[in-house]
Amino acid sequence: MAPDPQKTPSAIDALGEAISHMRQKLFPFNFVGWITLGFVALLESCGSGSGTSGFRNSRSGLGDFGSAADRPIRLIETAFAWIAAHMIWVVFGLMAVMVLSLVIMWLRSRAVFVYIDNVGAGNFDLVRPWGQHGALADSFFVVSLILQGVTFVLSVMLLALGAFFAIWANTHGWPALTIALGALPILFLFVLSLVVAGLLGMALRDFVAPIQMARNLGAQDASAVFASMLSANPGLFIGYAILKFVGWIAIGIVMFMAMCLTCCIALFPLVNQTLFQPIYYAERAWSLKLLAQLGEDVFPKAAPKAPLAFSQNDAPTEPIDLSEFRDEFGQS
Repeated sequence: MAPDPQKTPSAIDALGEAISHMRQKLFPFNFVGWITLGFVALLESCGSGSGTSGFRNSRSGLGDFGSAADRPIRLIETAFAWIAAHMIWVVFGLMAVMVLSLVIMWLRSRAVFVYIDNVGAGNFDLVRPWGQHGALADSFFVVSLILQGVTFVLSVMLLALGAFFAIWANTHGWPALTIALGALPILFLFVLSLVVAGLLGMALRDFVAPIQMARNLGAQDASAVFASMLSANPGLFIGYAILKFVGWIAIGIVMFMAMCLTCCIALFPLVNQTLFQPIYYAERAWSLKLLAQLGEDVFPKAAPKAPLAFSQNDAPTEPIDLSEFRDEFGQS
């Protein structure tokens, strides 16, 4: 599908088209269909960096770390000492986390293409797109694994650099405020690496994967296609990223209020993905509509192919004449 020369691509227009597409495909309400899409959306969100965690600190268990200014340094030193004393368990735990992360990332890669297929075709299907787009999903998984691996290594290196700097400065008698100011560049690089990784992950999920499906390409080739589109329309994609960031803040507020009103029932993952399916569905369709404005229309590609129908009189090949074989065997 070639882009309309009379229409300028717009992220806002694409959002309006995505909302209209959502209203057309999700309503009237289909309970089984919404549950299916909610499960797919749940798989797609696994390993994407969402989630919360917390700590509970006990002063008696950590001991006396001195003044408030020296406490972060003492915590870092204690953490390194604990890791050194339990190195075998630390390595075992890291290996288990790595294996689990690989499985989750593989499942998420499959779910990304299943959700694109369902949104593009307006279906509530899991089995067919799971197998049909398996090769594309595996290619996407490899590129995603490289991206997350690089991000993880860089983040660990920056955190280790900051920890060693804090310990070194403390042993040389630097004031706590000076140590904090000296660690600011490292903190800035750490935050910047996370932001860049988040933007690259969004580009992979929102644009590279749909381009893969539209053109039947591997993730590397589709990434090159998206890079050329980005260089030709930088303002369009920057505006899309800003709108999406602001939109998710507003949606997060709405979801928080809904969770409070439902006594936190909407906090459970599958319930959340099903209850707020129109939001997730429209968000998934948003980038697809934007790509369609640029000529990369994934919607026809997502529609399942109709099986070939043969009548009783149809034959896949011409009739085979066996008279020569019959005469030959008869003479023998």
